[in-house]
Amino acid sequence: MPPRHNATSHASTHAPSVAARSLSAFVFYALLVLLPLAAMPYASVEPWWTALFDAVVFVLAAPWAIEGALSGRWVTRAHTLLVPCLGLAALAFLQSLSLPVVGVVSFDPYESRVFALRLLAFTLYAAMLLRYATTERRLRALVVVVVCVGVASALFGLFRQASQREQLGFVLPLLQKGEGYAQFVSKNHFAYLAEMSLGLAAGLATYYGRGRGASRGKLLLCAAAALLLWASLVLSRSRGGVFAMLCQAFFISIAYGWTSDKGRVGRTAATLPRTAAARVALASLLIVLIVLGTVWVGGDPLAERMGAVGEEVAAADAARVERPAIWADTLRLAAQHPLAGVGLGGYWIAIRETHGGSGVMVPRQAHNDYLELFASAGLIGALLLAAFLFLFVVRVRERVRVGTPFARAVILGALAGLFGVAVHSLVDFGLHVTANAFVCAALVASATAEVPDGARAGAKN
Repeated sequence: MPPRHNATSHASTHAPSVAARSLSAFVFYALLVLLPLAAMPYASVEPWWTALFDAVVFVLAAPWAIEGALSGRWVTRAHTLLVPCLGLAALAFLQSLSLPVVGVVSFDPYESRVFALRLLAFTLYAAMLLRYATTERRLRALVVVVVCVGVASALFGLFRQASQREQLGFVLPLLQKGEGYAQFVSKNHFAYLAEMSLGLAAGLATYYGRGRGASRGKLLLCAAAALLLWASLVLSRSRGGVFAMLCQAFFISIAYGWTSDKGRVGRTAATLPRTAAARVALASLLIVLIVLGTVWVGGDPLAERMGAVGEEVAAADAARVERPAIWADTLRLAAQHPLAGVGLGGYWIAIRETHGGSGVMVPRQAHNDYLELFASAGLIGALLLAAFLFLFVVRVRERVRVGTPFARAVILGALAGLFGVAVHSLVDFGLHVTANAFVCAALVASATAEVPDGARAGAKN
């Protein structure tokens, strides 16, 4: 019988690891719960609701710190790509201060500080997912939650569209008839969520399409989810969303061979065209089919929305609140403040300097997140964005090389979702919405998390 003190020592040695595992699970599943909760009331656009979610994220950092102390590990290699985000948050805070020589850069110091805190919250959310979504089981749970949030929103949108009769209020008082879609006040903001969920559903379909038996049932579920998201996106009549969705289809067709496991693919993947020309032809055919389906489902209302694009571009608007006029005003604003911008969060005031409209209406957003970032953060902000994109691409390439087939399918889906967001952000500002920002952070983590490859993944699961 071993000495009593050895048994006590042995138990105390394993106690921290049990506590660390419990804290790890608590933080991870708390992060998952935040996603559907954030998507509920107008997708969290009200200040008090947004502040509540940001506060919860900061509170979750405490058990992360404790778990890190117990396990001896707080971060992974993937956390490097978040450094530019921290730099942008620091820039926003500095813009709100009275600095020597330059003074206060931001046109709205309070909003710049709010922007810094919100960006820190989203960065912290992504950082904790990168720390804890480190097994295939957890990665699967994260992806399923994102897809389910999108599907639930789409179902609510279809139900609302079919049954709303009152002009004011449908479950929520601000959901007016004929405006917005699902629980979103703006149909374009719903499109962001649908694009991200659709990308992940399509990525999962490429994985389950390689298997047999039970995998075929999961393939049908993924295909049904993707079809529902596509239909609701079309019925929302978001022009930017429809265009982004077509770009996503082309992206998946082209990128499929890049993310597939050429050494272990099944029959479905093996029979796909491997040459670039064949993949382009397949992508073109897929887009033609999607366009035909979109026209058939969208009908005359969508056709009228699409046909109005040319008129809006050519129209002489005295208020100058159409997108081309706003973009021109934003470019002039950026030219006047090229280095550090007008302050992240200060665009809505600064644009009055260059807005050439009648003054009846003044834009609060640039309807192009890239132009707004350039105007708000100047060349410094543009360089930080470029640094993030570079680190993200490097990390994704690394994960594609060593990831399991499931991890590569998730990477493909996450990239498709993020690609849709990147395209849509050329004409809208959906990432300003809390729910969309959280889901976007989840996609970034899904594409870059350090999930063990090969046999090690199976052992950890």
